[in-house]
Amino acid sequence: MTRRESYAKRTFNKGFRGIGNWDKEGKIRASDITYKTILSKSAEIFALKGYEKASMREIAGAAGVSLAAPYYYFKNKETILFQIQKRGFEYLVQNLKSVVASDKSSREKIRIFVESHVRYFLNNRNEMKVIIHEYDVLSKEYQDQIFQIKTEYTHLAEDILKDYLQERGIEGCNSLYAIMALFGMMNWLYTWFRPRKKGNLEMEELIDVILNIFFDGIHHWETGKTPMS
Repeated sequence: MTRRESYAKRTFNKGFRGIGNWDKEGKIRASDITYKTILSKSAEIFALKGYEKASMREIAGAAGVSLAAPYYYFKNKETILFQIQKRGFEYLVQNLKSVVASDKSSREKIRIFVESHVRYFLNNRNEMKVIIHEYDVLSKEYQDQIFQIKTEYTHLAEDILKDYLQERGIEGCNSLYAIMALFGMMNWLYTWFRPRKKGNLEMEELIDVILNIFFDGIHHWETGKTPMS
């Protein structure tokens, strides 16, 4: 942090901490439009330049706010990075919890899970790149919190798959390995998938391909044969 940025942070915080929007961690209410704009523009800059090379000055400029303003909403640059990752995974977890609680079939739940995951990451490419590439720069405290949310998300997805395997009487398929392989197909789509046309047709086709590959592989165990046998 430069001397000017440090001064801006002290000055802004001193003037505005008393307005009642801060919680115990010094963060503003997440419903604030400026808060969301700073997060969005930060993700854009982090994705383009990398977290280490990005500055609070650039973030403020991209968000159209004063240099001091980001410090009103976040303690520092790392807190911004943490919130980008936290909000992304929390959104996915809440969506998946609603799917798990529904009365849909386990196969349909897997389809909705894949569709939700793919759509979120392709519609939020900057956030996706930051989530994938910038986890290691977080402090251990923040890493532990993100890891906990990621683990919950993985377990929710795996539980749906376990139900599906049980319903089909499929044995011998490692549910964790299978669900992690599915994540592997989905998490790197942002690096190469570029729809040629407007609309959702190509994304729908992509989702169908992923699901067909996944279910076809799973069903080899149903016949008593592994995919490589």
